[in-house]
Amino acid sequence: MDSTLPLILGKMQGVFGYVVLGLVVLEWVILVLTRKMESNREGWVNIFSYVLDSIPPIFLGKILIFGTMMWLYEYRLFTLGYAWYIWILAYFVYDFMFWLIHYLGHKVRFFWCIHGVHHTAEEMKLTVAVRGSFLGILHMPLTILGLPLLGFDPFMLFIVEAIARLYGLYEHVNDHFDDIVGKQRWLEVFFVTPSIHRVHHAKNLIYLDRNYGETFSIWDRIFGTFQSEVNDVKPEYGLLNHHINSKNLWQVQVGLWKDLWQDVRTAPGWKNKLRYLVMPPGWNHYDGGKLAAEYREEGWQQLKAKQSRKPVTQLNPSA
Repeated sequence: MDSTLPLILGKMQGVFGYVVLGLVVLEWVILVLTRKMESNREGWVNIFSYVLDSIPPIFLGKILIFGTMMWLYEYRLFTLGYAWYIWILAYFVYDFMFWLIHYLGHKVRFFWCIHGVHHTAEEMKLTVAVRGSFLGILHMPLTILGLPLLGFDPFMLFIVEAIARLYGLYEHVNDHFDDIVGKQRWLEVFFVTPSIHRVHHAKNLIYLDRNYGETFSIWDRIFGTFQSEVNDVKPEYGLLNHHINSKNLWQVQVGLWKDLWQDVRTAPGWKNKLRYLVMPPGWNHYDGGKLAAEYREEGWQQLKAKQSRKPVTQLNPSA
């Protein structure tokens, strides 16, 4: 491995950091000047959540993440090298792993208590991209942790991840971005657009648990989790049927954990207690609860009933 790679990686991460900060500040200024900022306080919660999310990787990242990846790389199954097509392959593999870990973040309640912090935001803007949990190190690093075993150099993976996160920042741009460039429907065939990602953040029933990709929309299309934005249904953000105040840092960080603890504490038997950890959000030991698929079906029925009362309409169901 080239000994200059760590230095190059450090410089790239620094550049990306400045780019991210610059874009966030630019959007914030534009929203304030145009009086389209709904809540400055929620933006500060996003920033402080990012700080809390960043502290564990700063102190433990080299040991728990980078150290594990380097150890796995020593036992790699293949030696893939650094050719240009390996970089492209690494990006595709990374993005699929992001889709998978992101999917688990919505389907396993323990992981949802971590990832759900990101979904507490009720206004879409760039700072939402960095709205993370203080326990985020237990979740998203799983995206890249095992990939060195396949033969991908850990430094390559960190660079790929940095590029992908920059793209992910763009996906969280404010809704008013559409006033300038539109919804970019033509890009949805292959890429995740801001419109596609707004669907992911929406609490509208038809949008629940859709669109897990970060860069490419192909994984959602393959696995049946893709949903384009419906013309008649403007995304509404936040958590469904929840009491968490999106402008309160304490509630945002611990609210979902408090609810999980309450369910585990009162559940009869250790099997039910364990199920609350691994079953999807909404599950309960009484009757199985009401999960996202049932909510979506209910939402589509409501929308179709509403559409049937209109003289002219156009539905845009999931692809």
